[in-house]
Amino acid sequence: MNKDGVKKMEVVSDPYVRAEDYYLDTKLYYGRSFSYIAHGVCLPAGCPTKSAEKFVKALMSTGYLRAAKDAAISIHHCEEAAAPREYSTGYYVFVYAFVVLLFIAVASTYYVSEYPVTASSNSFVNHVAKSFCLRRNWNTVLKSDKDELPCLHGIRFLTAIIVAFVHCLAIAHGTSVSNGIDFDRMATDKPAMALVTTHFDLLVDTFFSFSGLLMGKSLATLDITKPYSLLKNIIKRYIRLVVLLAVTMFYLAHISKHIDDGPVYPKIAFYEQQMCEKNWLPALLMVGNYYNTLEMCHPATWYIPCDFHMHVITLVLLYVYRKNSRIGTAAATIVLVISFIMPMIIIYVYDLPAILAYDLGVEINIRPNSTFRKFYIKTHNRMGPYAIGLAAGYLMSIYKPKDYRKFLSKTVSFLGTYVSLNLILVLLALGHLCLVYRIHGWLACIFAAFDRNLFAVAVLGVVIFCTYGQVPLINPFLSWSVFAPLSKLSYGIYVIHITLLYQTSSMRDNMKHHLFETLINTLGVVVVSLLLSLMVWLLAEAPLVNITSPYLNTKGPAKEKVEISRNSFHQNDTSKSKSM
Repeated sequence: MNKDGVKKMEVVSDPYVRAEDYYLDTKLYYGRSFSYIAHGVCLPAGCPTKSAEKFVKALMSTGYLRAAKDAAISIHHCEEAAAPREYSTGYYVFVYAFVVLLFIAVASTYYVSEYPVTASSNSFVNHVAKSFCLRRNWNTVLKSDKDELPCLHGIRFLTAIIVAFVHCLAIAHGTSVSNGIDFDRMATDKPAMALVTTHFDLLVDTFFSFSGLLMGKSLATLDITKPYSLLKNIIKRYIRLVVLLAVTMFYLAHISKHIDDGPVYPKIAFYEQQMCEKNWLPALLMVGNYYNTLEMCHPATWYIPCDFHMHVITLVLLYVYRKNSRIGTAAATIVLVISFIMPMIIIYVYDLPAILAYDLGVEINIRPNSTFRKFYIKTHNRMGPYAIGLAAGYLMSIYKPKDYRKFLSKTVSFLGTYVSLNLILVLLALGHLCLVYRIHGWLACIFAAFDRNLFAVAVLGVVIFCTYGQVPLINPFLSWSVFAPLSKLSYGIYVIHITLLYQTSSMRDNMKHHLFETLINTLGVVVVSLLLSLMVWLLAEAPLVNITSPYLNTKGPAKEKVEISRNSFHQNDTSKSKSM
């Protein structure tokens, strides 16, 4: 809309300035400029580029956007009407792979159910058949261990819904023909909504905290005394994370561009396709959050390599500790110090703002955002919540929840949960204040150092008080058995829902940002994501886990585990006495 760019006029100095000049030259809090407008017009294929540009300018000038007479128009090749569709090789590979896996799963289920005696043998073919059995894999989703922390399921699933809800708002604004003023007014005219949603990215640290918590619970009995057992544990974690990631990336690279059409959709779909075709390998190697981040594939999956890196670091530190407790303790201390000071260093060196919500612009492509690339997605800046969860999980392995149920009184449990929930709200509200007052410099460093760590303490506080205490209403709700299978599929919700939201750009009409309508759309996206996540689990992820588990098994009998743990502690005590 303005070839000269945006002048970033924050305040109107002249009360008689023309409205169109003010809007074209104004940049709002969230970084959006009104000098850009997203509309799409499909014209005949024989229409030259210059003619298309003239037509669009004439069309715009007939309406209220008179300033569009000097606009810069982008011309893209649209899909031609009645033209035969051309599908890539990757498209057919994806479709045929799905059909083959479905056939194998159905045939295996029939074979195991109709010939149970034959299928009970330990041959490789029978092992593969049992691994693909749909009934067996379905039962693993519904299965709930007695020693699990039931409130974790509710928190994890509800957090996934909240993340999907905010992404629905942002991507509907960023990909479709929408009124951006509606989106900004949610942060100005609805303070309660703004206080909660401005710093919503903080909720992702819930997953880091829980990942560390579950890892910490298994530390004491984890058999990792030899190099091959260390490698096996790393491969097991890699398999658990990479299958769903690979499926979604293959979908974006080869399938998404064929799913829908329209004047705006190809621009979004083909751009994401190019990014995934270029950088699918770094992503699958779990280095996508460090390598060529300006062109990273599926940016929402930055969380996955971070989680994998933290898991590997924990295993390596545990291995070193089992070999030499003094060196292991020193290494762990160094990592903890780095995890605390690195966010401050990065914020200070690059002079970054305190939160991610600065200068988002058109949210569909967050890659150029400097805060996102240099701070938000880096593993060394996100280790604090994981380390806190790790410590909490290790303490839970000593003071087992099943032995200390209702250990805390109702008063202590209620007050602890109340303080934890209020701390979460305070941290979210402080993020909004950081945006409003443009916090930079040392204040931003201090906020970044404590923000996510305090959030992890608050979330884990809710878990601890619900597990060891007596919290009415909240604990029964979060521990509802329905949440257990949904929680196991929440990883799929997080990875898949963004790929579904890209379809918003295919809409032909204006989008309005109505909270209730967005909630309904979010629930629809969540349900479809759950179904797709379940499908990937049944046809690909669970079979691969089942097939590889005998070769990656590092767990011995329960007595052997206890003996390993005792021996390691005994060796540590012996080494300490010798040094003294």
